[in-house]
Amino acid sequence: MECLEGRALSDNLAVLYTGDTMGIVKVWDLKKGSRPPSRWTATLTHTHNHHRTRINELLYGNGQLWTGMVFLSVIQMSRDNSVEASADETVQVILDKSMSIDDYSNPSTKPFKPLTHPVAVRAILPLNLTNLSEPYLLTAAGEILRVYDVSTLDEPEYIGEVDAHWHDITAVRLWMRKFTGDDGKARIEPWIITTSLDGTIRKWKLTGL
Repeated sequence: MECLEGRALSDNLAVLYTGDTMGIVKVWDLKKGSRPPSRWTATLTHTHNHHRTRINELLYGNGQLWTGMVFLSVIQMSRDNSVEASADETVQVILDKSMSIDDYSNPSTKPFKPLTHPVAVRAILPLNLTNLSEPYLLTAAGEILRVYDVSTLDEPEYIGEVDAHWHDITAVRLWMRKFTGDDGKARIEPWIITTSLDGTIRKWKLTGL
């Protein structure tokens, strides 16, 4: 297993998503037993095996499972429609009713465009899944940090990029920096934190990106 992500449905029910080095995403239902000692049992409910290379990151939120791969694309999988990229740079759209835990009365069937990159994507940060709830996606491919406007998922817009490090970026995270302004009032400012194989941790003001 390369990475995992989960979400709680109740005190006794949860969903777990796992991604491995073979490019397979598995969806598990977790159920807590009613008799002590309490144990969780896992039941495999669905498998996405259309990826052909390692999945580096899984992020869930707003009914969406975002996957970051060690290939040339970032893929967004909705709860009912899964969009995946393969090693030959193709995109596949799967109407996946088995992942429909949430009730979506009118799921979109229009395929989402893959965001292609010149080198492997190691990390992603969809800001709409954070407390900031802004429609932007940050991707890390090589030493470059890219920013996309994903307010319309089927038409993502490239905004710009920063040559952030000397070597591959390995993680991208949001930091809500708290500080006191010149007027004495407390403020919160969003920053982006990146780590890299060059051995450094750097911070970037989101408004600057």
